[in-house]
Amino acid sequence: MNIVININSLPKMGQYDDRFFLKDCIQQLIISHPQHNFFIISADKNEPLASLKNSSIVKSNSYGDNVRMALWYACRLPRILKNTEAAIFINMAAICSLKTTVPQCLILQESPTVASSTVFLKKTEVYLKKAITIIASSEFLKNDICKNFKITEDKVQVIYNGTINNFLPIGQPEKEGTKEKYADGKEYFLFAGELNKDNNLVNLLKAFSFFKKRQKSNMQLLIVANNYLPGSLFEKSLQSYKYRNEVKLLPNLPEDELVKIIAAAYVSVYATFKTASYRSVVQAMQCGVPVIVSNTLLMNEICKDVALFTDPAVFKNIADKMMLAFKDETLRNDLVAKGKLRAASFNVSAANDLLWQCIEKNAAKND
Repeated sequence: MNIVININSLPKMGQYDDRFFLKDCIQQLIISHPQHNFFIISADKNEPLASLKNSSIVKSNSYGDNVRMALWYACRLPRILKNTEAAIFINMAAICSLKTTVPQCLILQESPTVASSTVFLKKTEVYLKKAITIIASSEFLKNDICKNFKITEDKVQVIYNGTINNFLPIGQPEKEGTKEKYADGKEYFLFAGELNKDNNLVNLLKAFSFFKKRQKSNMQLLIVANNYLPGSLFEKSLQSYKYRNEVKLLPNLPEDELVKIIAAAYVSVYATFKTASYRSVVQAMQCGVPVIVSNTLLMNEICKDVALFTDPAVFKNIADKMMLAFKDETLRNDLVAKGKLRAASFNVSAANDLLWQCIEKNAAKND
């Protein structure tokens, strides 16, 4: 079977986020099924996936603009699928080619109402109905797709993003070493993600100030920033922040350091306004770290009863949850134990198996 995968369409997410889960997932699919041929559409002729024995690169530049993207899906993609004798095409965006009968599988990480441009939003429903199957990363996303684009539920399958096994608890000596290296040897709250408005970092700083005033502790706040660019507005705001010496901004860390920083955290805080991603939350639970998250439908689905939920718009509410986790050791230990069990539900091997079952089921079906 010949399988064509477009990695040019991978969502432009952060260094530690779902883009890398999807790349890992594709790699494992290729390795686990050596009897099949994988054709990877990529702008990078040196794409590492091409080094695998049963994969090859189909060189195709990024689209550049909406007009070129429309032409690519209408003209270039059908030729690629014909030349490779594709049994199925896998795309990581809410767009199909309307000029081919090859089955098309869409893997979505966020709502197409967010991901699509204004020009293509009107066609999104047509694309979603053209796809033979849609894979959503959560029930929340599935419901959004079905409701907003009139897609039947049986067409959308939920496959949760898995986390790789190196996100695990670490021993006390390594925890202490990590705290010495990054937090002056002190306990710390942690945020890992992008420096943008949706991630609500201004309210996180206000909550941390409120916490410091009430608790009089030496607790620190570490902000691990991916896709970091010097001179951001948030970085400038830190210069006048009262507790700036107790906030550490750590940009673009390698994954092995991220693992240690997450696992050594006292509490991970992810009180964002809106997000489709939950990977950093699951990673924290997997590392045995309690989490504070926004009280949204998605976070309730992912965390169930193993997190402290907060209203992200009210910084005092975030601070209350920080103080609760700080003062109540019994509660914190309970969250750690339950979080590890919940994190086990997000298994990367299980995700790969479900994806392969979906490919086998839908390959070579014509419209």
